Order: sequence, then structure tokens, then C-alpha cells
Amino acid sequence: MKRKKGKYEIQESKKAKHLIKNSNVFNAIRNKIKLFFCLLFFASSFTVLLGQTANIKTSVKFDNNKHKLRMDAKQIIDETLDTLAIENIVKITVVGHTDNTADSLYNTKLSEKRSQSVKDYLISKGFDAQIIHTNYFGMEKPIATNENEDGKQKNRRVDIIFFIKSYPTKTKTDSKQEAFKQSDIEIDTPKEDTTIILPQGTHIVFNHSEYLELKDCIELIEANSSQEILNNGLSLMTVDGGVLASCGMIKIELKGNCTDVKCFKYPIKIQFPVPENSECDYCKKSAGVWILTTKGWENFRGNRIKIIKKDNKRFYQFELKCPNTWINCDCKVEEGNKRKIKIKRPYEIVNLKISFDCPTVVFNLEPERRKNVVKHDYIPCWRGEKTVMATIVNKQGDTLLLEQQPLNDLHKRTLFPRCYKTEEKVIIGKRLWVFPVYQREMYRKYIIKPEMLKIKNSQGIINQKND
Repeated sequence: MKRKKGKYEIQESKKAKHLIKNSNVFNAIRNKIKLFFCLLFFASSFTVLLGQTANIKTSVKFDNNKHKLRMDAKQIIDETLDTLAIENIVKITVVGHTDNTADSLYNTKLSEKRSQSVKDYLISKGFDAQIIHTNYFGMEKPIATNENEDGKQKNRRVDIIFFIKSYPTKTKTDSKQEAFKQSDIEIDTPKEDTTIILPQGTHIVFNHSEYLELKDCIELIEANSSQEILNNGLSLMTVDGGVLASCGMIKIELKGNCTDVKCFKYPIKIQFPVPENSECDYCKKSAGVWILTTKGWENFRGNRIKIIKKDNKRFYQFELKCPNTWINCDCKVEEGNKRKIKIKRPYEIVNLKISFDCPTVVFNLEPERRKNVVKHDYIPCWRGEKTVMATIVNKQGDTLLLEQQPLNDLHKRTLFPRCYKTEEKVIIGKRLWVFPVYQREMYRKYIIKPEMLKIKNSQGIINQKND
């Protein structure tokens, strides 16, 4: 049905035109608002760019085990400064590094000396010491391999970063606030850890900033072998008379100006290397943390040990917050055979120690009822080096010493040795003139001969004892 033209149709047409006109005005306003915000965003971005800094990086090399600047290093620094507007340099970061020639603790101190040498040279060039920030990482951040001399030379370096203000002019600001303050520019120091690698393979992981604060007060002593345990006058006997097999032992002391520091702010991680020979890894997954008290070794039940993999090597790892005592990673020895060591009367055994290297165990034995005999019910038949040392007294009251020597150098009873043959299967005699007697890793009974002893006189001089 065809709609007629009339009054209402004309009014409808006028209304539509009015709406279209209003819509065009709205779109124009909306476009202007978009343009305004775009300009505002661009202006704010440009203002931020005015406050940014650029940085220029260079590096200088050092001779092996040296921290003094070479002539070519000074020339590199001078040539870099010639290309910069020195008045626009707002901060300088100096970071020292080394190769892996020495141990980690030595390299950390060497890298500190190298960064200080560069800082001193920059100060001599007129820079304020307050804008020069030094850092050092030892051998932890190599940029090349340490397998050859060329790579080591690249790693013996100090990296220097110059932070330069791109636009030094100030913008218009409030009277109460400046657009740019030199003190507002800070370089975020990465929250990284510092790892100290000790000569016997122990890794100690410190919080980097805390290590820099306490490094001059920290003393580290490790004892990862039976010989080191003996050298430090230690044993591996527990409070209840048991024996421990050690997977690593360390003492961390805070001395000097840090004696008031009882605990670290951030727990340190102690990592003992797992022996590559599985026979020497007695503890395996049963290792625990033990601390040395006045009574002996006690289990530190509040700490747990886990095995981690690092640089294709396995480590026993646990955390420690409060140091200043010997810490031991070990487990109890709960298997083995009865062993006995004796000396003829009237000699008396005061103390006798049997040490093993694989695994690391030191038995500290004292006589019970019979003063000339020491024994233990659980001494396993382990392979590897075994030594013995003892303190003995005679009837005159002289102190006699059995100096450290291989255990099997003592006289032994070869009958029923309760131990397997040595890998070389050495024949040491014949029984009944027919049956071969093979050398064993250990024997059931040993005898100390008096001629093996030395006497210690009042002046501390040790002479051969001939009884």
C-alpha cells in the first residue's frame, strides 16, 4: 500500500536531517578529542625521553695475576673519554672479572683490586668518586672459554659503563620540583649470588650484597678428607658413641668487626661435591646435617639436605643462617665387622684413630675394660687408603706415639680376616705350605709392636723408642 505524502511525512524528513546534522557534529567532536589525547601521549613520551640516559661500554684487559692497569688499558680509557662530553656523564659502573687460574676466593679479591685500579685512574682524570660504582665477580662471569690462553686473556678484564644524560637542559617545572636531579638516577644492581669455591671443591653461595658487606670478616675452613679432619683435631664420633661417614665438613666464622653478627640476613647455601666413585658415596640419599657441640656431633634436625646438579656435577646442598661452628654433612655407619687392635702389657692405649678415605670416616677409639686393647663392632671392609695413629703410655708414664701410617703395616692375624681380597690379589704367604694366603683390605685383629713407637720428651722432641 502506497504511503501518501502529507504533513507527517514532511515533518519526518526534517527530523531525520536534524539527526544527521547532530551526528556529524558529534563525530567531529570525537575526532578532536582523539587528536588531543594522541598529542598529549606524544608530549608525555617526549618528556620521558628528555630524562633518559644513554650508556657507553668499554673493557680493558689485565695480565695474569695482576691488577695494575697496563698502558694499552689506559689508552683505551683515554680514547673513550675523548669521544664523550665529560660534563654529561652522570654515573660510571666499573665491574672486575678474572679467569679460573686460582681458587674462587682469591679470584674474587683479585677482581676487586682490578676494579679499584680502574676507579683510581678515573678519579685521576677528574671524576668525582661518588659517581663511580665498583663491583666484582671473580671468575663467575666469563665471556670466553678458560681452556686456552686466548680465552683466559678475554676473561681477565674490567667492564666500564659510562651513563650519559642525553639532554642536559632543564624543562619548565613547578617551583617546588626540579625536572632533573642527578641523585635520582640509580643503576639497579642485579640481585645475584656470589659463589665461593674452596680448594677441596666446596661451594658456598652468598647473597651478593651481604657478601660485599661481610667479606673481610668471613673465615672459611673446610675438611672434606680424613686427613683434613685429623689435621683440624676432629673426629666423627657422635654423642651416643656412633660413627659418621662424612660427605663434607666446614666451619664458617665471622671475625674482626663482624663479631656482633650472629646470623646472616639471607641464608647461605653450602654445597659439598658428591664423590664420582659410587663406593666412596656411603651416604647417598640418607645424608643429614650435624653440628659440633661440646659433647660431640649432634643431628641438626631443622635442616634438610638435597642432591642438586650443577655444571654437570652433583652436590649435597643445604642452607645455613647462623654459622660459627663446625657443620658436617654425613650419615651414621651402621654395618661392618668387629675389629680389634692391641699392644702387649704393660703398655696402655690412651687413644687410637683409624681413618678411611673412601668413604671419609675417622674412628676415634678408646679402651674399655682392658687398657691395652681397643675395638669396635662396626668397622666395614672398605677399599682405599686406611691409616692408623695412636697415643700410648708405658709403665714409666712416658707418652709414646704411633705416628700416622697405613693400617696394614701393623702386624695382623691373617686367619679368618672377615674381609675380601685386594684388587691386585697379592699372595703374602702360604698356609700349611700349600694354600696361598692373599692380602686382604682389612683384618680382624692387629697388633702394635713396641718398636714402632716414638717417645715424646718434655721439650716436645720425638725420638725413636727402642724397647
